[in-house]
Amino acid sequence: MKFKYLTIFFLFFLVVSCKNENQAVVEKQPFDMYVSSELALLMEEFYVYNDSLKSQIINEEVLTSLPANFNELHTAKMTDRFERDESFQVFASLFEKHQKAIYEVSKDSLKQAYNATIHTCIACHKTTCTGPIPRIEKLLIE
Repeated sequence: MKFKYLTIFFLFFLVVSCKNENQAVVEKQPFDMYVSSELALLMEEFYVYNDSLKSQIINEEVLTSLPANFNELHTAKMTDRFERDESFQVFASLFEKHQKAIYEVSKDSLKQAYNATIHTCIACHKTTCTGPIPRIEKLLIE
């Protein structure tokens, strides 16, 4: 009988002490929310647009037009740790060229033109921000 009360007391003590310890840790940590840069948000829009374009090409549907903010690639504010260097400018211009070419090629060359656009994104990301490459690769049409 004493063992039962001792066990209950021990468990109660353990729960109370853990609860107080967790509250102290939570209260000491400030909440710091990440804010995406203009360029990161723009690239996310391009991702969604190209994902939609991929479906349209695969299903042989009429292609939607380029996003209105397509030209902001050269002016959108970058994340603080990155710099708009010559390499970025070259890849950005190449991306624009390939993206526009999708609307100028025949249906037979459509997949190749689309994939050229996605390969340009991957090549650019290999030079700086490598994190999204696996996600970008999912846009490729096999």
